[in-house]
Amino acid sequence: MSRTHAEWEAVPALPRTHFVDNAIYTDAALFREEQAKIFGGIWKFVCHEGEIPEANDFRTTRVADKPLVVARGADGRVRTFVNSCSHRGTVVVTEPAGNARNWTCVFHRWVYDNRGSCIAIPRDEAYRHCDIDRSKVGLREVRTEVRLGLVFVNLDDDAEPLDEFLGDALSPLETVLGERPLEPFHFHRASLESNWKLWQLTNNEPYHEIMHVYNRQTNLSRKEFFEREFTYLPNGHLVFGSFKPDYARGTHYGTDDARLQPLPGLQPDEWIIVDLFPDVMINVRTTVVRIDSQIPLSPTRTLVEFRGLGVKGEPEDVRAMRIRHHNDVWGPFGRNVPEDNLATELQMMAMRGDAIPYSIHAREEGGTGQDDRSVREFFDVWGRLMGRDPASPFNGA
Repeated sequence: MSRTHAEWEAVPALPRTHFVDNAIYTDAALFREEQAKIFGGIWKFVCHEGEIPEANDFRTTRVADKPLVVARGADGRVRTFVNSCSHRGTVVVTEPAGNARNWTCVFHRWVYDNRGSCIAIPRDEAYRHCDIDRSKVGLREVRTEVRLGLVFVNLDDDAEPLDEFLGDALSPLETVLGERPLEPFHFHRASLESNWKLWQLTNNEPYHEIMHVYNRQTNLSRKEFFEREFTYLPNGHLVFGSFKPDYARGTHYGTDDARLQPLPGLQPDEWIIVDLFPDVMINVRTTVVRIDSQIPLSPTRTLVEFRGLGVKGEPEDVRAMRIRHHNDVWGPFGRNVPEDNLATELQMMAMRGDAIPYSIHAREEGGTGQDDRSVREFFDVWGRLMGRDPASPFNGA
């Protein structure tokens, strides 16, 4: 039966943990608050160290709307800096990636080395009266740690240590990511007309598997899929238990390929997912590691980054196999990612116009199968960090 306007707008008759006010996806003030309280205050994955493998390699990114440059020094250490000149705030490093010992600001030619020190100021004698010298105007360094090849940064100098934030979240991936060096063989970005949380929920909400044609063929045909148990960890992290899809029912994956080499520690056809709050999914499927992460641009626009990882130094034919497996299913023109993109943008299309006031996350399957507990856990942490009730974010704020 259809509903009247009043019925449509009514608060759902559910526990407050089982629905959210959709203003959390569209409100500009809440978005700015998320940038400060979430992305500006906790550990954030920014890249794989295989993207900066050599001394003096660097790449640029953004966290909490701040431009950053991540670099490997000559000493091998990975450091991160706010990519902004100490003089007038100009972005110093304008290339997306490269190799350089020093970086020069294009505006007034102040020069910094890749350890953040200012090493040259043109005509610096004119600053002597105000006690400005090179030793006092280095770049702002950002806390940086590397775990299993994953580079994390934290803009808050007083935040908890990375290991406390992660807890046991990476334990299921210690062999896959740590036994042999991995490297990215694929990187692309997708600009989505969607809120960042909507994309993340496609990665930690198992009910949406029913959307994917490929997953209906290979996952939902197996009873074990609906018996999977999830591990809900502190700080909003989530581990999807190991599962073996029936890839023989799918197409193009080629699990009978004689060259098939599962990643270290994996069995043939094994699938493991680890989601890290707030915005990362590490999706490990037999031969390929896919990492999704995000750069929120506005309440209704998000830049999603996708990485595909393989074993460093492996034979060319094996690498070609991994690339094919990645592209057939998880690449930009694969079987799954375009469907996820479509789903998030279709949600945003209605939410942007206030067409639907609430979203429901009320499935309960005892923490198995397609339970919505993963979504509820996500919003529990979101609410704690924001100091707001996701079901009514403007009451009592």
